Amino acid sequence: MNDDLYGDERRRLVEVLLHELRTSLTTIRGWAELPLQGLSDDPALMVRALRRIQEEADHMYEATQRVFPRSDVSWQQPPRLAPVDLRDVADEAVADLGLLDPERPITRENSGRTALVADNRMLRHAVRNLLGNALQHTPAGTPVTVAVRGPVRGPGGEPRVELSVGDRGPGMDPRAVARLTTPRPEGDHGEPGGGLGLTIVRRVVDRHGGEVTVSSAPDRGTTVTVALPTVSISSGN
Repeated sequence: MNDDLYGDERRRLVEVLLHELRTSLTTIRGWAELPLQGLSDDPALMVRALRRIQEEADHMYEATQRVFPRSDVSWQQPPRLAPVDLRDVADEAVADLGLLDPERPITRENSGRTALVADNRMLRHAVRNLLGNALQHTPAGTPVTVAVRGPVRGPGGEPRVELSVGDRGPGMDPRAVARLTTPRPEGDHGEPGGGLGLTIVRRVVDRHGGEVTVSSAPDRGTTVTVALPTVSISSGN
């Protein structure tokens, strides 16, 4: 491999790693601050906080392992497939973001059964990046809605479940829309320094045989919908 190309690829991988580490550290900090807010008398909440801290620490370790030393095979390994309820994934992401931006109105909507076969950790990270992008690119206090629907029929009649994140912000620029709606080659980890969260979302959806659609208009907000097959194409079941 050309040294310059190898150097560019390694820099892109490191940018992705730093993005994931920052996201996990922010989540860990939010849950770790609960005792300081006088909420340590709730045993169930403390157990949940410790579980989320442990999960994010595990994710940080795995994210580092993907880059050092075998970054070349990080996305070639199959997802860890297991039954997942997309409602649980959405609830957990909303809880995480609620700690980071407690003044933000976040509405949850559920409709139908939303079970699928997927990599739970990958899905959690993708949904959290979608929510994080909505919070980052809308003014403080802008309402956000997270809706989960299923089962619905895809274009070919196959059953799938959907998760959408909608906001009433300024709308999404065309380059950001492209990051979400354009499938990427295996070696492409996005542009260094920008749009990495959306690139991660796109890659996770691709790995599960799903698709992403975006509805966005200037000053009218954005809704991003992730559609996933109820049975992963990687599972063969």
